[in-house]
Amino acid sequence: MMPLTEVETTNTMQKEAGSTNTPGLNGDMRDMVVIQFGGRIVKGFTNRSLWPTESDPGAAFTSAPLVFQGESTIREIPLDGVKAAFFVKTFEGKSHDDLRFHDHLAPVDCLWVRVTFEDGEIIEGLIRNNSNYVLQQAFFMSPIDPEGNNSLVYVLKAKLKNIEVLGLRAAPRSFPNPA
Repeated sequence: MMPLTEVETTNTMQKEAGSTNTPGLNGDMRDMVVIQFGGRIVKGFTNRSLWPTESDPGAAFTSAPLVFQGESTIREIPLDGVKAAFFVKTFEGKSHDDLRFHDHLAPVDCLWVRVTFEDGEIIEGLIRNNSNYVLQQAFFMSPIDPEGNNSLVYVLKAKLKNIEVLGLRAAPRSFPNPA
């Protein structure tokens, strides 16, 4: 694969390929992708299986394999400075303004989460819908089990194996007030 040190936006890259089966293209490079470098855009084909998995999106991945539209050479596109890579249905994107579907709604008080500890214990509960559970070392969770003995749990993230957001909920009357 040839490294690409500077992304060139040429007429060749802007032409519509017509289909994901571009002649001479490696048969595995069928996923259409648009990569944005600030105001510059590169369009081409890639193989999604060569990218990190959803379960490990931060895997050591510093460049993306890409075949530019109208070409057959696989190039490595450095991801340094890339805003995002969009896997698309067609290269003819739909123009839109800033999309915000829920600006008119009040934010929901709580996230319903399931935490799995390293020892395998699983607890579901409500946490405040704020950045604490992401940015802090620990967070408070109000267990959902009405028959359980726990009224509040201080969860240390270092001992978690997994945390899943299951849904959004309004805070119940018994939910502790934020400190």
